[in-house]
Amino acid sequence: MFARRAGSTAALVATTMAMTSLVLVPGASADHLGCGQTITQSTTLHSDIGPCPDNGIIIGADRITLNLNGHRVFGTPEPGDGAGIFLSERRDVRVLNGTVSDFDGGVVIRGGGKNTVIRVTAEDNIGASEGHPPSPGTLYGDGIAIQASSGNHILNNIARRNGPFSGIGLFERSDADHPFPSGPAEDNVIAGNQVEDNIECRRNPVTGRVFCDNDGIRLEPDVGPGNVITRNVVRGNGLDGISLFGRANGNTLSRNQVEANGFRGAVRGDGIRVFGFDNEISRNTSVDNARDGISVGRRSIAPPGSLPPPNGRDNRILDNTTSGNGFLDLYDSNVNPPCDNNLWRNNAHETASPPCTEG
Repeated sequence: MFARRAGSTAALVATTMAMTSLVLVPGASADHLGCGQTITQSTTLHSDIGPCPDNGIIIGADRITLNLNGHRVFGTPEPGDGAGIFLSERRDVRVLNGTVSDFDGGVVIRGGGKNTVIRVTAEDNIGASEGHPPSPGTLYGDGIAIQASSGNHILNNIARRNGPFSGIGLFERSDADHPFPSGPAEDNVIAGNQVEDNIECRRNPVTGRVFCDNDGIRLEPDVGPGNVITRNVVRGNGLDGISLFGRANGNTLSRNQVEANGFRGAVRGDGIRVFGFDNEISRNTSVDNARDGISVGRRSIAPPGSLPPPNGRDNRILDNTTSGNGFLDLYDSNVNPPCDNNLWRNNAHETASPPCTEG
């Protein structure tokens, strides 16, 4: 399936970047919109909104535009304040031109699809974490979160100081921190974003153990195929710059600048880390990260009598530039067989292991 999709990647990216220049016509004026309100028509803000203790703005109709118009929608210093801008089962909605801060999650897209988030600064949106004690109502932990939703465009945004999960996150399966009806997360485009300093850690409320696994951009299990992550600047994030979890398959990472990630994690993080299969990692620059520049994880250990899931194989790692990383520039942890059908070709590097990564 991915091979068929790959041929259309260039056209998809060209179309996406062209969308960033669209002039969107403002809709209705909103002088008195308050916290937690639902809008059902295109709306332009004329003032800041907040502090909001329970969601900021809820999008209640398809095919409308929310123009923040340079203003800020902001939550409270306390946990449990929900999403700054919440799209649930919405389609063809545009959110643009402003700041969303101090919620559990900044912009949250749950279900629906083909929505656009453009030129939004999502900052200081923090879910249950070491510095943000959990409460029963605390959700999310991401600057921009896409949950079981396909065909969305996340373009030219800034996602910084969010956590403890990601600056920008794609999710297909529900969990305690991101509860939603599970469903496909395919064909999303994340392009031209600045994703930096997402470093918040979380603490297990039972054991007290601190987990610092905050990634810049993360694709969680089963996300894909067809997601395109391109032309983003990803720097200074706690764990990995860009992480493709197990079974995040058939996605494309291209032309990203990934640097200085992984210095605040519970373990040293990588620039780009891949656990899935049939992904293409091409023409990225990954430099000065704490551990590896580009790393492919091994197949998971399976219970006796069963086959391991096909993680960390059949990926194509092509034409990337890596240097100055703390351990290795290129690393494939599959050793039996070496590189396990991952194709490493034409990557500039200083250090690499095993020899099959040399290409």
